[in-house]
Amino acid sequence: IMIFLAVIGAFCDIGALLQSGDAASILLVWVAALVLIHGIIIFTIGGIFKQDWDIVSIASNANIGGSTSAPVCAASLGRPDLQLPGLLAGSVGNAIGTYLGIMVAEFLK
Repeated sequence: IMIFLAVIGAFCDIGALLQSGDAASILLVWVAALVLIHGIIIFTIGGIFKQDWDIVSIASNANIGGSTSAPVCAASLGRPDLQLPGLLAGSVGNAIGTYLGIMVAEFLK
């Protein structure tokens, strides 16, 4: 999985992103705001319900990074018991998110 993530990262072209102008700035701010709001919500709810922070971190990673990075996060936290749940949560999130994204795109046409 780590090799997969390294290959994906190697193909990122930061120069092309910077050359695209305003679209890149808007996208960067939008994504940063979404990740910040996600973090505030998930860690606030995790604190209110006194959840294990490892579980909250892996759930957050599965939501943001998907099924490829959640098992890596679980392994890095020393929680191999959470690798499969992280993988499944990321996969279900990708499946639901894909169809919801398609529905929203069709609705906005």
